[in-house]
Amino acid sequence: MKILSRLTQLGVMAAALSVALLAACGGGGASSNNSGLDQTYTSSAGAGEVMQFRIDTNNHTYTYTIAGTSYAASGVTVGQSSSGALTSNGDGTYAVGASSDGFIQAGRVRPIRAMFVGHVVINTIGGMERIPVFGLSNPITTVAGLADSYNFEGFSCNARGIANVMGKAGCLSHYGTSSIDTSGNYSVCISGDLSNTGTHPCTTTLTGTLQAVAAYPGVFDYIGSGGHIGWLFAFTASNGKKIMVIDHDDHISLTHEFGHSVFTSSVALNSGDVDGKYFVKTNEGDEHLVTIAGSSVALTLYPGVTGTLTYNSPWNGMMSYTIGASGTSAGTSGTAMAAGTGVYTAVSNDDPARFAVGFKYQ
Repeated sequence: MKILSRLTQLGVMAAALSVALLAACGGGGASSNNSGLDQTYTSSAGAGEVMQFRIDTNNHTYTYTIAGTSYAASGVTVGQSSSGALTSNGDGTYAVGASSDGFIQAGRVRPIRAMFVGHVVINTIGGMERIPVFGLSNPITTVAGLADSYNFEGFSCNARGIANVMGKAGCLSHYGTSSIDTSGNYSVCISGDLSNTGTHPCTTTLTGTLQAVAAYPGVFDYIGSGGHIGWLFAFTASNGKKIMVIDHDDHISLTHEFGHSVFTSSVALNSGDVDGKYFVKTNEGDEHLVTIAGSSVALTLYPGVTGTLTYNSPWNGMMSYTIGASGTSAGTSGTAMAAGTGVYTAVSNDDPARFAVGFKYQ
């Protein structure tokens, strides 16, 4: 995506699926109970692919449809569709069976009423690597409905088909702020705060426009100075705040960027606002649980070790984190994002490509 290509040119950025978003408007709250679920989600596969998934836990089936692709040259076509089987793992997750057309080979997802998160294996895109995938139901369908001020975190790579970013020099995570007006004009501030650029200046500011995609209500063309650079979709959570996703699909810059980013309405946080347990996936194939209680955080990725959160750091709605060292880990630090709606993301100071995203299940 052009955000990251310019970011890379300037040599900035510190440090995808799991994703996670909570309680879409009218969609209920966070819950690990997905029995009787029959829901359609607009989704991003973190390699430049927009898909619609119908998840039916009653009949243990799924159906996918391609809504936007970066892989037309590989034979992937917009509108192609097929279905396959879901097998319950007994813990809220489902094993994804091969689709009848062979496009999807395997996967593992966890759905709730408002969204689903997980990974899929698609030979055409990422070989046998796990492609992070997340989706949301009941998307906002008007440009004016997207208007807000946002924080964001995400990642992108400078080539197609990179499903696992570990050790890939062309991949970087990123964070910052953004704003959208009622006409669909947007501004993006890389690594800075648009509401206080004196204290947190933007490394660079990008601007563009959004345009609705008629064939897929709730999907918007994310247009930069040279043309299409991604797809955008969003929903309104139960507390009135928005959660938004950009699927980076940049064919026009010199370094063609692909990945995805998660945005949340900017809102100040108090200790306790985001307490709970989160199911989290990363763009390096990991799956783990995060527990937040006040300023304390624990990750099953680092067993037996707890960490510390600093709220509204570096600015409102963001959280700095530090995880202590253990016998098996040197510890880590970075920046996480939460909006009190159940969404959680994180980037790492120690691994500049790593991006994690998840939702509160308890």
